[in-house]
Amino acid sequence: MIISALICLAGLASAQTGTVVYNETMKLEIHFEGMDPAMADMIPKERKSVKMLHYSPDASLYLNGKQSDDEAVTEEMAGGGTMVIQMQEPDEQLYLDLKNQKVIEQRDFMSRMFLIVSEADTLPWKLTGNRREILGTPCFEAVYQKDTVKTIAWFAPSIPVPAGPGRYNGLPGLILEVNVDEGKRILSAVSVTPGEVASLITRPSKGKKVTREEFEEIVKEKTGEMQGEGGATMMIRIRQ
Repeated sequence: MIISALICLAGLASAQTGTVVYNETMKLEIHFEGMDPAMADMIPKERKSVKMLHYSPDASLYLNGKQSDDEAVTEEMAGGGTMVIQMQEPDEQLYLDLKNQKVIEQRDFMSRMFLIVSEADTLPWKLTGNRREILGTPCFEAVYQKDTVKTIAWFAPSIPVPAGPGRYNGLPGLILEVNVDEGKRILSAVSVTPGEVASLITRPSKGKKVTREEFEEIVKEKTGEMQGEGGATMMIRIRQ
């Protein structure tokens, strides 16, 4: 009996630390006025990338996984110029301090690195009671609605860590899948590897330290509109 109890406790402890690898798929809507239909057909309609989450009961770190090849579309222009549309994955990280409910984000904006320090979001998740298995692990469904955008998350109570990909957290179990706005963005776990990861969960340190409000003001000033959540960075180069 004592041996069985110790084995159960050891299994529970190992489940609370490890690494999740996610595949991320984001739908893209890119339009240029007067664009040739043939060119429009060449532009990627979605962006795929790999993300990683190192998790523990105290903190988690979300970052880029294996880098996808940069996607590029090239078209020769009148006069001998070349237009290149290239999408690159920025070097961004998100550290979640579960004990103190703090978030440190390393964000790359217009070739400048920022460290954004803020309180952890408390999303008003609603449990639906729906169940399914992901990677053989029983998961439960939670839904978050903001305006017309519906976010669905599937979390695993058997991994009792309230973390997940990006800023999605706060559920009674590790989030293994997120579906935003009917598939416009999907994060889906492809592997969960229990193990010691304390040495991998390090606070981001690159960039100028700012609050979320200060960062949003910088984005407004530079682009004239609020930056959307996450995603790829679009770079357009005109070569003569």
